Amino acid sequence: MRNILKKLALLLVPVAAYFAVFLAFEPNNYFGLHKVTDSESSISRLKAFQREKGSRVIIGDSRLAHFDLDLAGQASGKTWQTLAFGGASLKENNDLLAWVLKENPDLQEAVYGLSFYTLNKSYNADRMATLEKTLANPFAYLFNLEYNVNMLTALSERLQGVQSGGAGETGDWQYPADYTDPDTGAVYPVHRTLAVYPQAILPRCRDWAVNTAQLERLYALADECAARGVKLTVVLPPMADTVLTQVCEPLGIAGEMTGTVLPALREAADAHGFALLDYEWTDRPAYDEDTQFYDGFHLDTRYGLPQWTETLFAALR
Repeated sequence: MRNILKKLALLLVPVAAYFAVFLAFEPNNYFGLHKVTDSESSISRLKAFQREKGSRVIIGDSRLAHFDLDLAGQASGKTWQTLAFGGASLKENNDLLAWVLKENPDLQEAVYGLSFYTLNKSYNADRMATLEKTLANPFAYLFNLEYNVNMLTALSERLQGVQSGGAGETGDWQYPADYTDPDTGAVYPVHRTLAVYPQAILPRCRDWAVNTAQLERLYALADECAARGVKLTVVLPPMADTVLTQVCEPLGIAGEMTGTVLPALREAADAHGFALLDYEWTDRPAYDEDTQFYDGFHLDTRYGLPQWTETLFAALR
């Protein structure tokens, strides 16, 4: 029996060594062993919130995920914590707001991202239940394939001396290389990353319809915020002209949003006690889309996002 236990112990040595490496290099700081992390993953941000529950949070998809929080703080006079993550759907944002309200009874303020794209009923990503289980169970995190791949990628970058995260969503576009279709030789009026973006989102937008069930749920959450004294601001972020003219107008989304959805949102804001800031349709910033947008939805993190950060968070002062 003793020999069997010794052999089992020997077999466990490489497993233990692997998990020691995992703890040292996993980039999401799940266990709070690192002073800082530059991870923008959902698990990283939610775990950080559990450890240190801020009183002001940002909820939304990738368009609200990359703010310079120091700049946001200077513009607003407040300290912010971002929980926004890439691809977050309307349901996920509702789930996240409900989770934050449950986790932090002292929450004071929430910025909530919304757009025609997340309002679409067919955009139905649903990951919060899995995230909550992973937050509550360290073994679910340790044995998750995605997070192990994250760790191995971070380890590889460290060994190669590569800076994690890269330059971000930004570019100093060069003509004609960055304006030319490599297959056809056609020259675009804007840089290629922006020019091809409408075609990437067009299939999901063809049968566009408002997710009324989740919108009503947002209103119910707004009621809860109002009852608890939490200031809720719903923000529609800017989009590039290419998305407006090549997606929203041809598919009738523009008419539906400006004619029906936005008036209803304004009425709901009054009825349910939240503020509404619309940079998508009503107060569209006069940005140069070729230099200040990285693609159709995302502002260039160097040349566009800082300007909108100051505009948005000054409005929240």
